[in-house]
Amino acid sequence: MSAAGGLLRRSLARFRRSMTAQISLSITAVSILIIAVYVAVTGQFIRGELREENELILLANLAFFRDDLAAAGGDLAQAPRLLELAEHRVPRLHVALLDPEKRTVIVSSPPSVVPPSTFLDSPALDATRLPTPASVADIDRVREQFADATTTWRSPAGNGYRLLTGRVELPAVGGQPARSVLVALEVDTLHTSQVRRRDRRDLLIGMAIAAVLASAMGLWIARRIVVSARRLGAAASRIGARALDERLPLDDSPVELVESTMAFNHMLDRLQKAFERLSAFSSDLAHDLRTPVGNLLGEAQVALSRPRSAAEYRGVLESAVEEYERLSRMIGNMLFLANADNEQAAFSAGWIDLAPALDRVIGYFELLAEERAVVLERSVRSAPGVPLRVWADETMLVRALSNLVSNALRHAESGSRVEIAAYVEHAGGCTIEVSNTGAPIPSEQQTRIFERFYRGDASRHGSSSGSGLGLAIVRSIMELHVGTATVFSAPGQRTVFVLRFPSQPAATTGRE
Repeated sequence: MSAAGGLLRRSLARFRRSMTAQISLSITAVSILIIAVYVAVTGQFIRGELREENELILLANLAFFRDDLAAAGGDLAQAPRLLELAEHRVPRLHVALLDPEKRTVIVSSPPSVVPPSTFLDSPALDATRLPTPASVADIDRVREQFADATTTWRSPAGNGYRLLTGRVELPAVGGQPARSVLVALEVDTLHTSQVRRRDRRDLLIGMAIAAVLASAMGLWIARRIVVSARRLGAAASRIGARALDERLPLDDSPVELVESTMAFNHMLDRLQKAFERLSAFSSDLAHDLRTPVGNLLGEAQVALSRPRSAAEYRGVLESAVEEYERLSRMIGNMLFLANADNEQAAFSAGWIDLAPALDRVIGYFELLAEERAVVLERSVRSAPGVPLRVWADETMLVRALSNLVSNALRHAESGSRVEIAAYVEHAGGCTIEVSNTGAPIPSEQQTRIFERFYRGDASRHGSSSGSGLGLAIVRSIMELHVGTATVFSAPGQRTVFVLRFPSQPAATTGRE
């Protein structure tokens, strides 16, 4: 029993995951429901039509019998012929004639199974109320008016009958006064039941056939509907590390899947960019790590090639320390960039006074600037009435400015000056510029200078002066602040790096 239950649960789980099964079953269920309603409505309609037919037979034959008796002058001796005529008109009709004392005068052959008391207990319909002269069309028009005059009776054997008791007035004949007779009419409903059973059987058979056809059609429609989703899945399965440029087609996608397809393509765009960035990062990382590691290995092999003095070993160790420091800086920078790429990177923004922050940065590089004969200057100004402050993470702000100032000092001409200028706008946003006088940056390099491991001067790739990550860190810091980092450089002009910090609401919204 548990195995069967487990199989059932797995089947239901698979069904819930199958769009084809759900769509086809939904179409089948709706079709069966429509057909069932149609069968029920049709059955009620047929039942009503058959009842109306039996009522019309009884009322019309009562009117005909009335007219026939009137035409015979009220002579009851003509009754057998009239009964035979009525039975000839409707083979399943039984008629009985009772005198005013309710004694049976004549009855159809074979005799009715309905007890006479059943007719006598029923209210008699005055035949004069029926249209004269009688016609089926006339009786049909007034049938609903006299429908309540008919009753039903079921025999012990289960056969059904519809009954009508009518009173027919006879004219005075041979000096006898006018009198009335009772006409008992019955029509068996066996034919009606047979018709209903046959129609019900045909309808059920039709419903079963329609259900099968609906299931097949539903399965075909469902497969046609999900073929687009399968096509998208097939296209997605072809996309791999070597085919990230492929995109799912939008032209032949269903309207309902266009938004999902566009979202999937945007995801592929981000994935492709991330993969390309990771590939470039891995390649550059391997290249930059190879140089210091190769230097360390070469120096160690040379030192071990023969016995050395303590001074020589000290020189090798000092050279190794420089390479280790370079590796440490590179690893630290890479860890910072990795954390910056993470949406959960530590970020604590607040209002920072600009003047102390800039003085702090200048204090870091005063000695280096004196060594290079470069003057460090700073200026801070704001729009009227606006405080000299910026909404930022102080540690990250200082690091970004330090990277720019270090870069500016390294490329500044001897005897020139490096300027740090900050301006606070009315809305609270802030622009900080770091500029120097030196060799201009080619325009084709200005678009790539903030990329990781990118260095415009190929001759310094093996130098220990930098790792090509400083400006990439600056850009990552500005992205965390929802700001921008740009550069402007042209021959004969100062090279300017610009950091734009948004106001507090925009920065806060960006981080949320």
